[in-house]
Formats: sequence, C-alpha cells, structure tokens
Amino acid sequence: MLADEVSRVNVRTSVVIDGPIEKVWAYLDDHSHELDWRAPSLKRLEQVGTGSAGVGTRYEGVIALGPGEFPYVNELTRYEPPNRVSWKAVSSAGWVIGSSGSYILDKEGERTRLTHEIELKPNKFGGRLLMPLMGAMGSRGVMPMLVKLKAEVEKGG
Repeated sequence: MLADEVSRVNVRTSVVIDGPIEKVWAYLDDHSHELDWRAPSLKRLEQVGTGSAGVGTRYEGVIALGPGEFPYVNELTRYEPPNRVSWKAVSSAGWVIGSSGSYILDKEGERTRLTHEIELKPNKFGGRLLMPLMGAMGSRGVMPMLVKLKAEVEKGG
C-alpha cells in the first residue's frame, strides 16, 4: 500500500429521500436536527457567532468515539442552497478527522438524492493505524447516519 493511500480515505455515500429537494435542504440546513440523526457520535454542535449560514461560517462540535470525546471546528467552504454545502476542518482533537466534506442534493422527480462525501485523514499516529480500517469500512460507516436522516425527513422531522 502506498503512503498516500494510508494517509487519506475518501468516502462517498448516497441515499434517496422521499421528499422534494427544498424540504430535504431545509431539514439539513437546520443544525438543531443534527443531534437527532448524527447520534450517538455527535454530542454537541453549535454555530460560532450569529447570523445566517454561508461561506466562512464555523461550527464547533464534539464527536464521541468509545469512551473519548473529541472537539472539532469546521468551516463552510461552499454554501449553495438547495444543492450543496461543503466544509473543511479547521481543528480537531480526534485521531482521524474529516478534513473536508460535502452534502450534495440532486432532484430525482419528487425525490431527492443526498450524497455525503468526506475525506478522512489521520490527525495523530494512532489515526495512521486506523486508516486501513476506515478504508475497509467506507460507506458502511456513514450509511446508518444517512438512513436516520432519511427517516427523520420522511416523517416530517
């Protein structure tokens, strides 16, 4: 395995949601819902500062993995309602960080395809050891979160 393969993993996962793109975007854009569909790993998420979301908006969060809790800060790099929001990691205390990612929404008739993209990189030596496992897990690690999001949107969350 090449050193670059060990140093990053790109994961792309999609789910089709029964609902129009505007409804899916509205749910995704309301960060008060994230504790519902990103549980149990997401413990806290707050916008830094006030005002509407847009490029440059930062969010502070805490992710739990096992007994540890790891704070992070992400910054929005693209904000294109109702089709795309992208972010980059500004800081993270975890072993592995989502260094950048996106939610991409596409219309499929009256339904919406939501695609989650994330690039994972090791943040510490222990993270380098985990990268082969992260690569093997791929979308299987993300899909449960997207299935929760789909269920929340479809029930009118």
